[in-house]
Amino acid sequence: MLADYAPWIIAWCFFALGCGGFIKGALGVGTPLLTVPMMAQVLPPQTAIAIMAIPVVVANVFQFAQAGRGANVIGRFWPAFVAILIGTWIGVKILSVIDEKTLMIVVGVAVIVFAALQGSRFRLHLPERAVKPAGLFFGGAAGLIGGLSSFFGPMLITYLISIRGLSKDQFVSTISFLYVSAVVPWTITLYLFGILDDDLLTLSIFATVPVTLGLLLGQAIRKRISDARFHYLIIAILIVSGCSMLYRAYL
Repeated sequence: MLADYAPWIIAWCFFALGCGGFIKGALGVGTPLLTVPMMAQVLPPQTAIAIMAIPVVVANVFQFAQAGRGANVIGRFWPAFVAILIGTWIGVKILSVIDEKTLMIVVGVAVIVFAALQGSRFRLHLPERAVKPAGLFFGGAAGLIGGLSSFFGPMLITYLISIRGLSKDQFVSTISFLYVSAVVPWTITLYLFGILDDDLLTLSIFATVPVTLGLLLGQAIRKRISDARFHYLIIAILIVSGCSMLYRAYL
């Protein structure tokens, strides 16, 4: 396990995982988006993805539990939760018959355009009466795209930043709740298909240490970020997510 890797590789991965935890703590999103490419510089991409399995689950469960508004979040966003589960199942089912490259290009461009609009005066606002119906659409789309590509985040972020009056802390607790519905089945699938074998599972458990340290530091920083600045930082993450999808399409 750890003895199989050079000390500098372990140090780099520890740093990458800490950075991923930090951005998760500060913004509630972005851990795999930042950490996987960093670790893939020194590890096979599949290994980097597998190592993130347990830290991602732990980080999202931790943030959701810590928020202390679980009942309110579940009552408001349960349609999106259910839609993610159904969409993920459908996405995995049709993975073998769809052109993933085309999907990545279309969704990547759409995410970038939407993020740009959300940063302008033309931004989409979802009134309270539209939150649950929109959750069915965006949750289903997130599950479908995630089942096909592992990119669950962009559609969920797009959905949440469109809701009027959602504070930064509400955003973090809600995105954590919705991520759990995606990453828990994803982690189980990785294990069942042998991608997350026993050795990688052990490494993934160890990886929760630097992610947790970064998470706690990021949460302390979030308290210093205004809601307005938080909104624009999330838009930046959304644009990076869209660019990542385009990059993956042309790999």
